[in-house]
Amino acid sequence: MKGLIPLFETYFELERTPFSKETAVGALFMTPAHREALSRLRYVAERRLAMLLTGEPGVGKSTLLRRLRNELDPAHYDVLVLNQIGVTPRSFYSDLLAQLRVEAPFEIGKARALAAKALLDRFKTQGRTPVLLLDEAQDMPDKLLSELCGLLNYDCDSFTPFALVLTGNRKLARRLALQHHEALAGRVQLQSLLDPFTLEESSAYVQHHMQVAGAKRAIFTEAALKKLHQSAGGNARGLNNIAILCLMSAAANKLQLIDDQLVSDVVAAEWRERVS
Repeated sequence: MKGLIPLFETYFELERTPFSKETAVGALFMTPAHREALSRLRYVAERRLAMLLTGEPGVGKSTLLRRLRNELDPAHYDVLVLNQIGVTPRSFYSDLLAQLRVEAPFEIGKARALAAKALLDRFKTQGRTPVLLLDEAQDMPDKLLSELCGLLNYDCDSFTPFALVLTGNRKLARRLALQHHEALAGRVQLQSLLDPFTLEESSAYVQHHMQVAGAKRAIFTEAALKKLHQSAGGNARGLNNIAILCLMSAAANKLQLIDDQLVSDVVAAEWRERVS
């Protein structure tokens, strides 16, 4: 059928869609900062510690949690992922107990005690370390932060049967620095802050994902990679979105290369759509 715009994967002879959430964990792009943060996450899981992982949306926090979850042996670890947007203490315990496959009572005191017991049983009886990954934790209510502090307080602080990772934006670190959260902050042994990519990292990121997708040649020019970095501010999620739009536009217009002008045109068109 004449006139149909080809799928950019077909047009550029790619084997799979680049910049996809379905990218295999082993093929995810890692900067030195990401590798250092992952090393700390593994250490926290192994030693049953608490860690704070912060960074603005789109810098790769979820990528790290995926990588960690993939690397921890399920025979020895139970990775429990809880999204903390708008969560109350009662719903937190309900979600936690559900993942531990324990029926949650309605009364919060009983739920708290049952959660503590279930975590301890998982470690001592089943020989598996629970690893609690609390995502989007910057907006957790103060009561829930206090609950976490109490949950970490086993045997007068001499023993904790689980690891805890709090992830969120920089607001989370600022909240924990407040005096009324100093007890919880004192139980956080490690921290990692993920910054946006540098220009070199942004370029390597785009090229890496194109190669993973099966690109047999360079499709983005050096100038295009620089413009992508500037437009996305070094944010991985922003790079994904703009790069995909550029690939679609190039295929629609039968272009073999993506240059900085095309990136500028795509960004401008996207901005016009958002404000219209």
